[in-house]
Amino acid sequence: MKTSTLLGDPTLTVEPGDQVRCAVRVHNAGGVVDQFTVDVIGDAAAWTEVTPASVNLMPDGHVEVEVVFSPPRSTDVAAGQHHVGLRVRSREDPDSSSVEEVVVEVGAFAELDAELLPSKRRGRRGARYRLAVENAGNTPMRVEVDPFDPEDDRIDIRLNRESFTLHPATVALVTVKVRPYRGFLRGEPRQHPFELRLAAEPTVESDVEWTPLTVRGELVQERLLPGWVLPVLAVALVLVAALGALWVAVVAPGIKSIASEQAANASLAASMANAAADKANGSAEDAAADLSSAAAITSTTPPPTPSPLSFRVATFAPPTTDGSFQRFPYTAPDGKALEIGDIVLQNPRGDVGYLRVLIGETVLLETGLANFHDLTYAYSTRLRVPAGQQVVVAVNCVTPGQGSARCTAAASFSAMLQP
Repeated sequence: MKTSTLLGDPTLTVEPGDQVRCAVRVHNAGGVVDQFTVDVIGDAAAWTEVTPASVNLMPDGHVEVEVVFSPPRSTDVAAGQHHVGLRVRSREDPDSSSVEEVVVEVGAFAELDAELLPSKRRGRRGARYRLAVENAGNTPMRVEVDPFDPEDDRIDIRLNRESFTLHPATVALVTVKVRPYRGFLRGEPRQHPFELRLAAEPTVESDVEWTPLTVRGELVQERLLPGWVLPVLAVALVLVAALGALWVAVVAPGIKSIASEQAANASLAASMANAAADKANGSAEDAAADLSSAAAITSTTPPPTPSPLSFRVATFAPPTTDGSFQRFPYTAPDGKALEIGDIVLQNPRGDVGYLRVLIGETVLLETGLANFHDLTYAYSTRLRVPAGQQVVVAVNCVTPGQGSARCTAAASFSAMLQP
């Protein structure tokens, strides 16, 4: 038989990277010498140390055991309350263990990492970049991205999304399109620097502070005409001038003499042709009338053009243990073909499992649900879905997220509907 008592406040507060201590008093209330062990129950066991972890006590003896909580400054320990159990067990009486409960309040810290991929690109009419933003803190953050042109309105910067929520240990991708307002035919390449300014704040009430982050990139604008065009044009002009001189000096005099010899023959032929022309006029007028009627009937129909189409495939998959996927298909209207440019995957409840996107039976991509809350795929070359072919979102649900009995991940598509 034994007793244990928690000494001090049962609610402790500690910042990530710091330590906080409490003590547990262990008393041997039995009649024999006994050995007692103190261990930690809960997710805080990985960053909790008990000293000493095992003690030997005489009957009616007691000892104080120190418990040190040292949450690391990482995404592994979320900000907020962590309920910890301090269990005391007896070797002589294993069934009579006791547990003292402690609540450890871990403070929040904000840390964002951002990188532009690539940071520098070359292009005649613009370029596309990817901005990767990672939440390396322990609390969800609301992030806003503000593009800035330090050259004052020389380039156009567009983002596929300017604000989003980022959970700890997750990465968000933002597509950045940069286009110069004016092109130039020749000259040296022109450098256009730009900035992406990130501001963030916690989604829950907190006194955490975070310094705004700036990511810099550069567009190297090249001339519209390739370098080989001007030399080729110069050579072509020289050749045209040489051919003109040859015509004037050699060919033109010979043509003039031949023309004078044939003038007399042409006069005779003209008189004979006049008679035949009078006869042909009547037939020509009839043919012209027929052609006019046919032209009036003829009409042209402009070719059809593609139209933009956005659709969303939501899933509602029950959990399975056999690794099977439940399919959720989508077919384009009227059985038309599609060309997909962007795919946004969403996992708002934090489901655990796997998600596939297929075109027919061909797997386009596969990812773990635990890896993301919002994930964007942008394709520079659109993915073609043949007419009548299905776009399928398949889910292998292992563990549904909080508040749902099924996995509810979804996928949104931006496409062009082909005529």
